[in-house]
Amino acid sequence: MPDLVSLADIKAARSRLPAAIRRTPIVPISRSSAEIGDERLFVKAENLQVTGAYKVRAAFTMLDRLDPAARAKGVVLASSGNFAQGFAYAGRQTGVPIAVVMLDRTSAYKVEATQGHGAEVIFCGTDAAARQPTVNRIAAERGMTAIDTWEEYWITAGHASIGVEICEDFPDVEQILVPVSSGGAAGGTAAAVKLLRPDVKCIGVQPVRANAAYVSRQAGKPTAIDYWDSIADGLSAIRPGEQPFRHLQTYLDDIVLVSEPEIGRAFEVLLTRGKLVGEPAGVVATAAFLAGKVDTSLKTVAVLTGGNLTAETMQKLMQLARG
Repeated sequence: MPDLVSLADIKAARSRLPAAIRRTPIVPISRSSAEIGDERLFVKAENLQVTGAYKVRAAFTMLDRLDPAARAKGVVLASSGNFAQGFAYAGRQTGVPIAVVMLDRTSAYKVEATQGHGAEVIFCGTDAAARQPTVNRIAAERGMTAIDTWEEYWITAGHASIGVEICEDFPDVEQILVPVSSGGAAGGTAAAVKLLRPDVKCIGVQPVRANAAYVSRQAGKPTAIDYWDSIADGLSAIRPGEQPFRHLQTYLDDIVLVSEPEIGRAFEVLLTRGKLVGEPAGVVATAAFLAGKVDTSLKTVAVLTGGNLTAETMQKLMQLARG
């Protein structure tokens, strides 16, 4: 596969998504009552996606690219959150067996949601570094296909469908903001946007203490951080993926950072003014606009990547918002 996804492959991936994948709306968010009708901020509401997050797009794309023999034997991957649910749902819809490797400390909420879609959950202890080796072992033992969700070409192409939809549904867009963890969503979305609309600014967003892609951008190569401390548990990568990083470097105009209180305030604004529930990782793009970390004069679409969170996390976010 080439280093960067092509526009032809992005469009092909988008065209092959099943009807179960929702074309999520782009919703205006006013910062005050006076701004209603003259908003500059809009959100691509992937929290309303079928599994509550964007990753099911890439899951379907990846399974679609497997040959019949591989589909029959199934796939195994590591995930403790939205990819687990995305692949589990996609597998159930397409008849592909799915096994997900998770850490012992994974929340019961996420485990139950994954199992509820029919996937098998395999625990691998407490060391995150043990996840991919466990994936590889299970794949070898069972003849399953091992999926590395950070490095697969078609994963990035699947993520890119978000950018295609934004360009089609909101032709006036001038700036797009996307959360960054390993970099797949931001890299794929930005690739689609820049290939379709090179005039649109594409900016990634990370928490201050979960900023591996930001650090890597300064270094010019994927670089690991030795700290991580954020309520945005969905942005847990301490190093960006090699393949996603190439897309970030090629297509992103910048990466900006937001604080924990700014994440909390974004959650509150989306809840109260947009009537949208976002998980901490999902609201960081909105936080960057609301905190003035980007040009707020531009018509901006912030990708609200997911809305899977517990009541306890909602309470923590509201506490952050109110100091």
